Amino acid sequence: MKNQSKKSIQEIILDFLSNKKALKKKKLNNKIELFIEESDIDYCGNTKPKYIINRTIKKMIENNLIKEHETGFSSFLSLTKSGKNKLRKIKLTSKKHLVSTEWDGYWRIIIIDIPEERKRERDALRYLLSKAQFVQIKNSMWISPFPMEHIMIAMKEDMDLHEELMIFITDKLDTGTEQILKDRFIQNCN
Repeated sequence: MKNQSKKSIQEIILDFLSNKKALKKKKLNNKIELFIEESDIDYCGNTKPKYIINRTIKKMIENNLIKEHETGFSSFLSLTKSGKNKLRKIKLTSKKHLVSTEWDGYWRIIIIDIPEERKRERDALRYLLSKAQFVQIKNSMWISPFPMEHIMIAMKEDMDLHEELMIFITDKLDTGTEQILKDRFIQNCN
C-alpha cells in the first residue's frame, strides 16, 4: 500500500465497512491500525493511532454515518444510509476514477420521477448524477456514455427508489437522437 494518496481515517472506516453488514469494533480498529502501519503516510503525527481511530468512530456515530450495535460481549459497527451516501460521494468526486471514461458505444439513460414533497431527495440524486458525469437532457432525464450504471443501480437500492428511478442501457438510438445526445454531452462537459 505504499505511495498511495492520503485517504482520511473516516474514508478508510467507510471503505472497511462498505461491503459488510457489520464488523466488530475491535477488529475494525485493528485493521485500520495495520493499514496505517503499512502505509508510508503519516496519519497521526505524534498522536497514538488508537486515539485518532476511536475519536473518528465516535464522531461518525454522532454524525449518523455509522451505527454502533452493542451486545453483551462485543460492539459492532455498520454503515447507515448516510454513511453509504457519503462513501458514494467520496468515490464519485475522487480524482482517480475506477470507471473507464472511454465510450463503449452504450448510453446510460436515467429517468427520475420523485415527487415535489421529496424535493431534498430529488436534489441530492441530481447532485450525485452530475458528479457521476451524467448530463441532464430534460427535467427528469439524464445520460452518460460512461459505464456508471452499477453505481446508479446500487443507489436505486440504497435509496429505495424502485419505481422513481429507471435505468436504461442501450446502443440503439435513431441517428438524429444520438447526434443530439452526443452534442449535448460534449457541450455540457466542456
